[in-house]
Amino acid sequence: MGFTLIKGQFMPKAGAPDGDSVRFKPNNLDLLKKLEGVKAVIGTGVKTKDTVQLRFEGIDAIEKGATKPLSVEAKDNMMKLIGSSIDTPEPRGYILARMTDPHGRVVAFAFSGTTSRVDGSEVFLEATLLGKSVNYKQLLAGYAYPLYYNTLFASLRNKFNKALKQAKRRNRGYWMLDKTLLGVTVNGQDSLATIDPVWPKLWRRFEEYLRSNANMDNFISWLDRKNERVVLIDSTDETGLANVVNVQGNTVSLTQRPENLMIITTIERG
Repeated sequence: MGFTLIKGQFMPKAGAPDGDSVRFKPNNLDLLKKLEGVKAVIGTGVKTKDTVQLRFEGIDAIEKGATKPLSVEAKDNMMKLIGSSIDTPEPRGYILARMTDPHGRVVAFAFSGTTSRVDGSEVFLEATLLGKSVNYKQLLAGYAYPLYYNTLFASLRNKFNKALKQAKRRNRGYWMLDKTLLGVTVNGQDSLATIDPVWPKLWRRFEEYLRSNANMDNFISWLDRKNERVVLIDSTDETGLANVVNVQGNTVSLTQRPENLMIITTIERG
């Protein structure tokens, strides 16, 4: 399936960008109607007017509330990759997209600069073109984890994994400190700002759980009730996210590499 090419401007000052998201102002808002899923949420504020929030496909950066300076470095690297600077605060660029997420954000591959392709044209995204995307370059720099949904083509996952392997081998970005498989000790909400980097989806579950729990004793049962489903890519087995998380006291880890997890989702229709 092809992606819709949408030209426009990246608008980092219109929102609160981080390592895997930024606002974008399409030249032609009507092109958003071509996307599957719920209707894209278009900003109406003074700064956000006619902009949409992008969520970069295939990657996941650590949250703003996570350990610094890595969370700030991830955002700064993303800004550099889209071409944003003091002299060019709202750089030209384009995205390739085919859907929105349930929150009305546009799930996209982002590219800086210009292209000779026609605005609104259908583009087949192959591995070489993916390698030019902000998504791929952010993973290559070590400032993103893989986050693979079942809507992402296997050929693109394989290309992402090559960037991931290189980033890990060279200890770039997060990978000098990553504790996703070794485990981090979570001692309440306040500890989330200081624990070593872990897969951001897991960090977000920590944050959600700790809003109403003082320790990690019931974390697995809480995850089990949420019943988020994943596929283990190497075996194609489906299981719950709770079944790939290990808790020993307040120390929590994943039992599977994030790149071996495919999150199951459905496209919500507007």
